Amino acid sequence: MSFARTPPPAVSVEREPDGVIRLASPLSMPVPAQSLAHRFDAVADAFPDRLFMRQRNGAGGWRDITYGAARRAADGLAQWLIDQGIGEGDSVAYLSAPSIEHGITAVSVQRTGAAIAPISVAYSLLSTDHAKLKDCVATAGARIVIVDDADRFAPALRALDRPGLRIVAVRGTVPGLAVERWADVVATQPTGQVAERMAGIRPDMIARIMFTSGSTGSPKATPQPHACLTVSFAQMEAVNLLDFDGEPPQFLEAMPFSHIMAGNYNFGNIIAAGGTLWIDDGKPTPELFARTIANLREVSPHFFITVPLGYAMLCDAMEADEDLRDRFFRNIRWLGFGGALLPQSVAERLAALSRAARGAEAPVYSFYGATEFLLGALKYWPGGPTDVIGLPLPGVDLKLVPMDGRYEMRMRGPTLMPRSGYLGAAEVSAGLFDAEGYFRTGDAVRFADPERPESGLVFAGRLADDFKLLSGTYVQVNALRQDFLAASEALVREVVFCGVNQDHIGALIWPRTALTPFAREDLRALIRDFNAAQTGSARRIGTALVMTEPLAFDRGEVTDKGNAAPRVVRDRRAADVARLFTDPPDPAILCFTRGAATAARPRTGASNHA
Repeated sequence: MSFARTPPPAVSVEREPDGVIRLASPLSMPVPAQSLAHRFDAVADAFPDRLFMRQRNGAGGWRDITYGAARRAADGLAQWLIDQGIGEGDSVAYLSAPSIEHGITAVSVQRTGAAIAPISVAYSLLSTDHAKLKDCVATAGARIVIVDDADRFAPALRALDRPGLRIVAVRGTVPGLAVERWADVVATQPTGQVAERMAGIRPDMIARIMFTSGSTGSPKATPQPHACLTVSFAQMEAVNLLDFDGEPPQFLEAMPFSHIMAGNYNFGNIIAAGGTLWIDDGKPTPELFARTIANLREVSPHFFITVPLGYAMLCDAMEADEDLRDRFFRNIRWLGFGGALLPQSVAERLAALSRAARGAEAPVYSFYGATEFLLGALKYWPGGPTDVIGLPLPGVDLKLVPMDGRYEMRMRGPTLMPRSGYLGAAEVSAGLFDAEGYFRTGDAVRFADPERPESGLVFAGRLADDFKLLSGTYVQVNALRQDFLAASEALVREVVFCGVNQDHIGALIWPRTALTPFAREDLRALIRDFNAAQTGSARRIGTALVMTEPLAFDRGEVTDKGNAAPRVVRDRRAADVARLFTDPPDPAILCFTRGAATAARPRTGASNHA
């Protein structure tokens, strides 16, 4: 198996008098399929006995399903949905984690003209009031809800119970609620209605309803047309990333199907390539990564995508186990990452491991995207710095609007959600698009080399102040700032949080008065207590530095409202920011809970890969 052979980077550039730059890809793209369901059926017709999905069973082995069997189940479910009156304009919510049944549902619901709405498991299993779950189901207008285990999801299903809502479960029951059995539903005999519905699918019809992370409030329901799915794998064909030398690719998926990368990109591409999706019951966390390693001992993937933290942990495992290293790289065509910047040190470790296993470096590609448009840019060529997010893919138009030495990036293309915006959120959607129909991504970029646009774009920060940690976790800066200042009011005047592409949050702290040794210990205890009350890495302070130089209004560090301007502060005080993330720590740094990443520090670069 050779490594991927992608075309050299290419971009068409149009510069306007006002400084706006428009970018497009000159690469040609094959005609997209009518729908993902049509592409699925083509694979099922050609290779009915090929494995479609594999999933761990209760005994620790694998259960699986072929394309032929999955198609029969998808047709049965589609007919049952049609019998319930489900069609264009309707949606079916799926509450559970990735599973074979979830995959069947994804290609089945589309057959009816309706949309599938996968909803984060956390809203069902971690919530006590299920407010976000109820909001998601109501906003999507779901008339059918499907779960894998009704017993496990019983509290969530009870919270959703209302007249007219039908519940389907693979197993389990909920006393007092009518629950349809999955086996009975998929056994429905399909009629010609299924084929008629599929023949009527249009590119602009809504195929999926995906929810944003909710980092700025309630999750927003993002309608995604069929073109979002079909154009995506046509784009990958255009850059040769679905060429696996005639072999059916194997892919290990750890992300939830409610995530844009897993539910749209990876799922659609494995079908388009006629491959097998192995469901990973692990995650890139200290508690669960051992499961991913165990799974990688049984599958040699043809491509692999994870967040930078996942690659750092994978490097640790492969450096300690040559057999794992050789098994992992055996069939690899390419590696991909998103969610944050891949540290150069991790890229170098991956390259060394690949050379040891295969005699050459596996290409590593960077993905940039969002729930609203899937992929806006892709670094589809090997080599170069790891902070480049790439260039527009075929069919994508990028408009770069100059601002503060950077460019606000706006996107337009067939994968973009409709201009009507988020479902049930007209006020929020009002400013999403500019007059030309470009989506305002909220991100800023710059050219890696202004003299050579084909060198690609580099992420230059969120226009808002939120940022992502190395794990891809969003830090809601404003909410965290307000809560921390409320908890530390007696000691702290202002705080600026840092941590873009780092494994923990660092804090630059301005005290109300010069800290005595006793007051410094009071601050340390206060931060410990604050951390103890938080629920995750996006809310815990890992390191802090007490600042002595006041914030300067005349240098832009303070806004007209009197608050710190985080981006300006981070830029102007880059040396202090770097001190928060050095290893070993600077003696002046207050150290608390650190992240799990093993990537080398210091690093202060920025990125916002999807």
